[in-house]
Amino acid sequence: MRTTTCSLPRRVRGVTLIEVLVALVIVAVGLLGLAGLQVRGLSIQKDAHGRALATQLALDLADRMRANRVPATLTPPVDYTFTSAYPTGTPALPTASTDCEAGVCNEAQQAQFDRARWVARVNQTLPGGWAHVAPIGGTGNRAWNVTLLWTETGFRARTDALGNALLASSCNGLALGFAVPPEVECMRIVVRP
Repeated sequence: MRTTTCSLPRRVRGVTLIEVLVALVIVAVGLLGLAGLQVRGLSIQKDAHGRALATQLALDLADRMRANRVPATLTPPVDYTFTSAYPTGTPALPTASTDCEAGVCNEAQQAQFDRARWVARVNQTLPGGWAHVAPIGGTGNRAWNVTLLWTETGFRARTDALGNALLASSCNGLALGFAVPPEVECMRIVVRP
């Protein structure tokens, strides 16, 4: 009986092992890239969610203004104005002197009640949520600037090693009348009730 042995030249041995290791490195880098894309996509989704919530809240205030018009002029009462500065600590939310759910209110009382409820909802719904509502001059309360402010938690919340915001705040140039921290996002909607 004859036995045959296969002998490979010395230089060929181990080549497959190197090829497998190179393939594993390429696959690992690809998976890390895929994981990075997934994380970035989720953070951008969080930013988009914040903007969607802010839009819904602005539309809620517009609906409240439309429902509460002064019969003689068909304009919302001036009491919707809310221009308090962005809070640095626990915010002092506006209050209403009359509970309009418990009884009948006039237009000014309804506006005060709506504003108090709405600002509280903005503060509860958005992270670091705040609002700035002011009538546009010369429109007779027929047009309002509704600016919503909140702290970003997604991609736009990134900072460098020194804590400086990498992306400029969208509040720059809105002339709110108070300073806004750089990590705060703003969205202004013009409401014509």
